[in-house]
Amino acid sequence: MKFNKNYLYNLLFIALNQFSKSQGSGTDEFTMTIHGDTGTGKEATQVMNLRKFDALLHLGDYDYECKPDSYFDNILKYNRDYKFFGILGNHETKQQCSESKYYQYVNNIHYQMTNSKNKSTYCTFSSKKTMWSCAYRNMRIIGLSPAISKDEKKDEQLKFLKKHLSSSKEDWKICAWHYYDGYYHTGKYPSDENIVSQNGESFYDVCREYGAIIFTAHDHVYARTRVMSKFSHPKIDSYDYKTDSDIVQIYEGATLNILSAIGGYEIYSEGGKYKDYSHWQKKFAKGSHGENEKKFGTLNCKFNVGGNNKKAYCEFLRINSSSKVFDSFTIYRNDPSKRSYRDVDSSGKSSSSSSSSSSSSSSNGRCGSKYGKCPSGQCCSKYGYCGTSSSHCKLSRGCNSKYGLCK
Repeated sequence: MKFNKNYLYNLLFIALNQFSKSQGSGTDEFTMTIHGDTGTGKEATQVMNLRKFDALLHLGDYDYECKPDSYFDNILKYNRDYKFFGILGNHETKQQCSESKYYQYVNNIHYQMTNSKNKSTYCTFSSKKTMWSCAYRNMRIIGLSPAISKDEKKDEQLKFLKKHLSSSKEDWKICAWHYYDGYYHTGKYPSDENIVSQNGESFYDVCREYGAIIFTAHDHVYARTRVMSKFSHPKIDSYDYKTDSDIVQIYEGATLNILSAIGGYEIYSEGGKYKDYSHWQKKFAKGSHGENEKKFGTLNCKFNVGGNNKKAYCEFLRINSSSKVFDSFTIYRNDPSKRSYRDVDSSGKSSSSSSSSSSSSSSNGRCGSKYGKCPSGQCCSKYGYCGTSSSHCKLSRGCNSKYGLCK
């Protein structure tokens, strides 16, 4: 009996993925950095060095010079100690470069995602390799190229997206593509409308239905939406009005879009009606006087904070700035109609991530490996003291979620 090679590979992938889940290893913390539009100058390297990470998600536009090897030789480098996931941008297309160089970009990305540096990631690629679905730790990442790839049309991309979201069993789900739809950029190109979804079903809303976080690029800014319960005609989730801007609750039916596209090449100005849309939570651009034109940056997200597979903490970091952190927020995988996000801090942790010291309660106002957890409702500060002030409870100020609440 003969077996198809891809069929056998998929069987192996499923078995390995299930084994990984049974071992509970997916709840380990890991940090992913997310950005696009990098170029290959010194700023791109400086952005990469802002903070250590375990995985890079590149959102396209690697070098701007139609030199397919340049980014991978000079920025990514052969001796990297992190995983790489990358999608195509418009500066890699046949129209921008040439057919031969376009396919070289495609093959370079595919090679970097399948070589030995990416061991312990399990990816399925489309026949033309311009779409992929990868399992990494307890995360499913789906990379697409709508309006980029002429080989795999929009309907094929949408079908691929639905297939891999519907079959995903991972805790965290990520959708990534380079371009955007009309409501989800800040106005550098005022004539841009729905480049991704066009006049059909919204790619954004498909991801929203599964509670998947959406990452995009192309407009050289950083912009984070509020939690949305609809994207095609923007509707902010009603529960998002009830929490501070640094609390994000995603669930099946509500998520956010983050545009992270100032990885080192150029920062754009905002313009027109786009910059004033009410669904933007936080935005960073060139500035009216060009004051931010060299403050390139990346979004760093730590997933499974403190072993909690329902919690992530993200910071948008910048170079050439006296204040490195521009935006910080905590993501909870939580349906707020059923419970408070505060309950996630205790109930979301896996039993394997708690030691005897962290499960015991402190009785002297101290917390940490020597003292145990703070009493219910209190936070453990970076200095090991229990309390409820912002200096105790803010993750951005060092709150230790293993020994108490964090906000």
